[in-house]
Amino acid sequence: MRLLVVALALVLVVAGCATSQVVPPPAVSAPDLRGTWIGTWGGAPLTVLVADQRHGHGESGLVIGPWQVLGQPYPTVSGVLTASIRGEMVSTHMEGQLSDAGGRLVVTVRARSAAGDQRLTLRLVAPDHLEGMGDSQYAWGPQGPVQLARQAQPRAAVTSEWGWMVRS
Repeated sequence: MRLLVVALALVLVVAGCATSQVVPPPAVSAPDLRGTWIGTWGGAPLTVLVADQRHGHGESGLVIGPWQVLGQPYPTVSGVLTASIRGEMVSTHMEGQLSDAGGRLVVTVRARSAAGDQRLTLRLVAPDHLEGMGDSQYAWGPQGPVQLARQAQPRAAVTSEWGWMVRS
Protein backbone atom coordinates (compact mmCIF):
# COMPACT_ATOMS: atom_id res chain seq x y z
CA MET A 1 0.00 0.00 0.00
CA ARG A 2 2.81 2.40 0.91
CA LEU A 3 4.49 1.70 -2.45
CA LEU A 4 1.22 2.50 -4.24
CA VAL A 5 0.94 5.85 -2.47
CA VAL A 6 4.55 6.75 -3.36
CA ALA A 7 4.00 5.71 -6.99
CA LEU A 8 0.79 7.76 -7.19
CA ALA A 9 2.54 10.80 -5.71
CA LEU A 10 5.37 10.45 -8.25
CA VAL A 11 2.87 10.21 -11.13
CA LEU A 12 1.10 13.38 -9.92
CA VAL A 13 4.40 15.29 -9.64
CA VAL A 14 5.47 14.26 -13.14
CA ALA A 15 2.02 15.04 -14.59
CA GLY A 16 2.11 18.47 -12.96
CA CYS A 17 5.31 19.21 -14.88
CA ALA A 18 3.66 18.80 -18.28
CA THR A 19 3.31 21.89 -20.45
CA SER A 20 0.58 22.69 -22.95
CA GLN A 21 3.03 23.37 -25.78
CA VAL A 22 6.35 21.92 -26.79
CA VAL A 23 9.19 24.08 -25.50
CA PRO A 24 12.18 24.36 -27.87
CA PRO A 25 15.59 23.37 -26.50
CA PRO A 26 17.60 25.98 -24.59
CA ALA A 27 19.74 28.39 -26.59
CA VAL A 28 23.31 27.09 -26.64
CA SER A 29 24.95 30.48 -26.95
CA ALA A 30 22.71 33.42 -26.21
CA PRO A 31 23.78 36.92 -27.21
CA ASP A 32 23.60 39.70 -24.64
CA LEU A 33 20.07 41.10 -24.97
CA ARG A 34 20.30 43.61 -22.11
CA GLY A 35 19.22 47.11 -22.98
CA THR A 36 16.16 49.05 -24.07
CA TRP A 37 14.11 47.69 -26.96
CA ILE A 38 11.53 50.05 -28.52
CA GLY A 39 8.91 49.31 -31.14
CA THR A 40 5.27 48.39 -31.67
CA TRP A 41 2.85 45.66 -30.67
CA GLY A 42 -0.21 45.46 -32.87
CA GLY A 43 0.48 49.04 -33.97
CA ALA A 44 0.67 50.43 -30.40
CA PRO A 45 3.90 51.59 -28.72
CA LEU A 46 5.92 48.96 -26.84
CA THR A 47 9.09 49.21 -24.76
CA VAL A 48 10.94 46.26 -23.26
CA LEU A 49 13.78 46.94 -20.84
CA VAL A 50 15.97 43.85 -20.40
CA ALA A 51 17.75 44.56 -17.13
CA ASP A 52 19.16 41.11 -16.33
CA GLN A 53 20.23 38.03 -18.27
CA ARG A 54 21.31 34.74 -16.66
CA HIS A 55 20.69 30.97 -16.59
CA GLY A 56 17.46 29.94 -14.89
CA HIS A 57 14.86 27.21 -14.69
CA GLY A 58 13.04 25.97 -17.77
CA GLU A 59 9.31 25.64 -18.33
CA SER A 60 9.26 22.08 -17.06
CA GLY A 61 11.22 20.01 -14.60
CA LEU A 62 11.52 19.64 -10.88
CA VAL A 63 13.03 22.42 -8.79
CA ILE A 64 13.67 22.05 -5.07
CA GLY A 65 14.74 25.33 -3.53
CA PRO A 66 17.48 26.77 -5.75
CA TRP A 67 18.34 23.37 -7.30
CA GLN A 68 16.94 22.14 -10.57
CA VAL A 69 16.68 18.36 -10.12
CA LEU A 70 14.96 17.48 -13.42
CA GLY A 71 14.69 19.45 -16.64
CA GLN A 72 17.14 21.72 -18.41
CA PRO A 73 18.41 25.14 -17.35
CA TYR A 74 17.63 27.88 -19.87
CA PRO A 75 19.14 31.31 -20.47
CA THR A 76 16.61 33.79 -19.08
CA VAL A 77 15.98 37.54 -19.16
CA SER A 78 14.04 39.79 -16.82
CA GLY A 79 13.08 43.44 -16.78
CA VAL A 80 10.13 45.71 -17.50
CA LEU A 81 7.55 45.56 -20.30
CA THR A 82 5.67 48.79 -21.03
CA ALA A 83 2.66 48.43 -23.35
CA SER A 84 -0.40 50.44 -24.25
CA ILE A 85 -3.53 49.16 -22.51
CA ARG A 86 -6.72 51.08 -23.36
CA GLY A 87 -4.57 53.93 -24.65
CA GLU A 88 -2.56 54.20 -21.43
CA MET A 89 1.09 53.10 -21.08
CA VAL A 90 1.33 50.43 -18.35
CA SER A 91 4.61 48.98 -17.06
CA THR A 92 4.94 45.56 -15.49
CA HIS A 93 7.67 43.10 -14.54
CA MET A 94 8.53 40.63 -17.30
CA GLU A 95 10.49 37.40 -17.48
CA GLY A 96 11.65 35.62 -20.58
CA GLN A 97 13.29 32.43 -21.69
CA LEU A 98 15.78 32.06 -24.55
CA SER A 99 15.56 28.95 -26.71
CA ASP A 100 16.77 27.64 -30.04
CA ALA A 101 14.29 26.91 -32.84
CA GLY A 102 15.83 25.84 -36.12
CA GLY A 103 19.11 27.58 -35.40
CA ARG A 104 17.44 30.90 -34.56
CA LEU A 105 17.17 32.47 -31.15
CA VAL A 106 13.62 32.64 -29.78
CA VAL A 107 12.73 34.84 -26.81
CA THR A 108 9.49 33.92 -25.02
CA VAL A 109 8.39 36.79 -22.75
CA ARG A 110 5.68 36.67 -20.08
CA ALA A 111 4.41 39.63 -18.09
CA ARG A 112 1.65 39.61 -15.51
CA SER A 113 -0.15 42.88 -14.82
CA ALA A 114 -3.19 43.58 -12.65
CA ALA A 115 -5.32 43.28 -15.81
CA GLY A 116 -3.94 39.84 -16.79
CA ASP A 117 -1.12 38.04 -18.56
CA GLN A 118 0.75 39.19 -21.65
CA ARG A 119 2.89 36.90 -23.84
CA LEU A 120 5.38 37.65 -26.60
CA THR A 121 7.17 35.12 -28.81
CA LEU A 122 10.03 36.86 -30.58
CA ARG A 123 12.82 35.82 -32.97
CA LEU A 124 16.15 37.58 -33.18
CA VAL A 125 16.22 38.52 -36.90
CA ALA A 126 19.28 40.81 -36.66
CA PRO A 127 21.69 41.64 -33.81
CA ASP A 128 19.49 44.53 -32.64
CA HIS A 129 16.08 43.56 -34.04
CA LEU A 130 13.37 41.24 -32.64
CA GLU A 131 10.14 40.29 -34.45
CA GLY A 132 7.24 38.04 -33.57
CA MET A 133 3.72 37.86 -32.20
CA GLY A 134 2.08 38.72 -28.92
CA ASP A 135 -1.21 38.29 -27.16
CA SER A 136 -2.94 39.39 -24.00
CA GLN A 137 -5.22 37.49 -21.67
CA TYR A 138 -7.78 40.31 -21.88
CA ALA A 139 -9.56 41.46 -25.05
CA TRP A 140 -8.66 45.15 -24.68
CA GLY A 141 -4.92 44.42 -24.36
CA PRO A 142 -2.38 44.50 -27.15
CA GLN A 143 -2.55 41.70 -29.74
CA GLY A 144 -0.73 40.89 -32.97
CA PRO A 145 2.65 41.45 -34.57
CA VAL A 146 5.59 42.77 -32.54
CA GLN A 147 8.64 44.61 -33.86
CA LEU A 148 11.40 45.80 -31.55
CA ALA A 149 14.75 47.51 -32.15
CA ARG A 150 17.41 47.86 -29.47
CA GLN A 151 18.33 51.45 -28.74
CA ALA A 152 22.01 52.33 -28.99
CA GLN A 153 23.55 52.77 -25.57
CA PRO A 154 25.05 56.23 -25.06
CA ARG A 155 28.76 56.18 -24.52
CA ALA A 156 29.70 56.83 -20.92
CA ALA A 157 31.69 59.96 -20.21
CA VAL A 158 33.81 59.99 -17.08
CA THR A 159 35.55 63.04 -15.69
CA SER A 160 38.89 62.34 -14.02
CA GLU A 161 40.01 63.95 -10.79
CA TRP A 162 42.14 66.35 -12.90
CA GLY A 163 39.14 67.51 -14.92
CA TRP A 164 39.83 65.49 -18.09
CA MET A 165 36.88 63.92 -19.81
CA VAL A 166 37.33 60.30 -20.83
CA ARG A 167 34.87 58.55 -23.17
CA SER A 168 34.59 54.77 -23.21
